[in-house]
Amino acid sequence: MEEALRAHLAENGGVRALVADRIEWAVRGAAPSIALHLISAPPDTTLAGQSGLVQARVQIDCWADTFLKAKQIGAAVIAALPQRRLVIGEVRFLACTILDIDRGRFGETPNQLHRTRLDVRVATNGL
Repeated sequence: MEEALRAHLAENGGVRALVADRIEWAVRGAAPSIALHLISAPPDTTLAGQSGLVQARVQIDCWADTFLKAKQIGAAVIAALPQRRLVIGEVRFLACTILDIDRGRFGETPNQLHRTRLDVRVATNGL
């Protein structure tokens, strides 16, 4: 799921226009950039046992040198998130749900960075 999600965001024209190819897992690149973090990925369990699906929680940090740019990157990511039944390689995305959006700034002027943090539930077939 991780590489499929990264590749999908990197191929989106709106996201690419704002951050180029600076989208990585667990690494904050030079601003503007996107850092993806897998918070949890528990298997979906029913009364009959494991369903084979995963409800992953992914934190997406959108970094930029201005508040407006970080907000724009966040909006582009939301628009680009895989929708129902999108298949990328062997990964079938069932739904991406925004759980929370938070904005903040880090560091001191002139090196201050702004972040839009998206908490997303990503439901997949578990690959």
